[in-house]
This record gives sequence, structure tokens and C-alpha cells, in this order.
Amino acid sequence: MTDGTNTTVVTAGDARFAWGTLLLVASMRRNGMPQPVVVGEMDWPEGMKRKVQALGHVRFKPLPRSRQCVTCQKPLVMGCEEVETEWVCWADSDGIFVGDCSEWLVGDDPDEITIRKCEPPPEDFTPENLAVWKRDVEAVCGAALEKSRYPTRVNAPFIVLHRKWKGFLGRWQRQIRAVLPDDVGIVMKRGEAYFQTDESVLGSLLCFDPDAPRVTESYKADGRVDRARHYGHFAYNPKPWVMWTERASIWREDVFALAEWLVEKGIVAPREVPPALRRGWWPLYRALVPTAPWVWR
Repeated sequence: MTDGTNTTVVTAGDARFAWGTLLLVASMRRNGMPQPVVVGEMDWPEGMKRKVQALGHVRFKPLPRSRQCVTCQKPLVMGCEEVETEWVCWADSDGIFVGDCSEWLVGDDPDEITIRKCEPPPEDFTPENLAVWKRDVEAVCGAALEKSRYPTRVNAPFIVLHRKWKGFLGRWQRQIRAVLPDDVGIVMKRGEAYFQTDESVLGSLLCFDPDAPRVTESYKADGRVDRARHYGHFAYNPKPWVMWTERASIWREDVFALAEWLVEKGIVAPREVPPALRRGWWPLYRALVPTAPWVWR
């Protein structure tokens, strides 16, 4: 078993995801995960930066202002000079580590990318969209495989990659700039070739770029191998520090414990904890869970 100390965990977000990042890094430290962290940030309050840095071994990388969603700068953060380790692990800032997940932060093979394949293939994985992917990969990369390597696309809230693939990260960033609108949000219109924006672009490269890393067949971070050690991704809006969804409430006890730990350590004052993260407020937020998607809209 590896301790994962030769991996840097990276994440990114604007000020709306500052609390999510704080919970993510707190989940590492509370579970004994010592890895360095790099946070790509845009418009963060200095006070929130100090709170995250108080957790130790955290560096911030200011991101260039952009009308695109911050996740469209994911490959830029993964390949930045602040990452000095052999491996890099991307973890979305709307998720937490449950247990010591250090073992999952290093890939089994430097030639592979650790990322989850969608099973079954999603509805946007169509012959028409694959044709768009192939065309665009060939246009930007100069070559494309005749047929897709995989019968599905990937889901990218958690990625592990060896530093030898820094050039691939550069191609991913160039492809994002080439095919996504300048003002794109987290998702595009359902059914479009790049519905999941940066994630769809990554999928296009893994399917058609002749020089892309192989996708691992042994993805372990979602708890199927060990439920006591996994990365829990909240995924949907609203986020738990605003309002709870049915999916996010799976991890509510872990999240409440993290908020209490941050107060206990003196990193956050009790009054600074958002109401949704206070255990005593759960009965109210539990009653509101069914309304969350509609309130958010």
C-alpha cells in the first residue's frame, strides 16, 4: 500500500466554492492525509484563503479571469508549476474524502489515467456526437483514431495522472479553448457533443487522441472497493453549504463532523458555519430536501 505522499491534490473554484474547498481539505487532514494541496482560485476573500491555509501544506494559484466556468481551467491547474510531485490528483471542490484515501491518490500504472467510466453509456454518447469529437480532435491535435477507443465516456470529478502526461494536459486545455464557448457554464444544452464541457472535452481526447493515456480498468475511489475509504462527490446544485440535496445527504454525518472539527481546531468560529452545515439545523434542511432542485432553479 502506498501512502500517496508523492501526489499533490488539486482543486479549483470561485468564491462560491470556498466552503466546499475548506471541507475538502479538512476531510484530508482529519483523516490523516498529508498530501500537499494546490487550489486554483478566482475572487476568493482573503479570510477564506487563510482558513484553508491553516490546514497546512496548501498553496493557492490565482486563475486568470474568464467568463467560462472555473472547471474549464482544470487542466491548467493540474499541470501548473506549483505541482511538484510525481502524481497529481484532481478532486472537485464539491466533495469530501471519507477515511484515509491516500492509497487511491496514486495510479497503478504511469501510462494510465485513473478516472471513472460512465456505465451504462450516457444518452449524449451518440454516433453524431462521436463524429464531432473525432473531427475536433483531428483539427486541434493533428490526428485522430478512426474509431473510439471506448464504448462510453468518462466522469471526471476525481482524476489521478502521472506527471509524464503534462503535454496531454496542455492538449486538453487547448481543446477546451477551441471547442467551448467563451461564456460556457458547468454544462451546455443536454444532448450536445460537449454537454459536460471540460469533462466531455477530456472524453473526446481519451476516445480519439492517438497519444492519450489509457483509462484504468481499476477505478477504486468511489467506494466499490472499500466503502470506508472513498471520495464522495455531492454533484448536484445546490451544494450542502447552501442547501441539501438527496444525493449530498448521503454524506451529511461526515460533513457535520467536518464542520464541528473545524470549529474545534479554531479554524472557523461557530458563527461562521453556514446554517446548512450545523447539525442542529438538519431537521429543517431535511424537510427541504425534496424542494432543493426547484428552489435552486
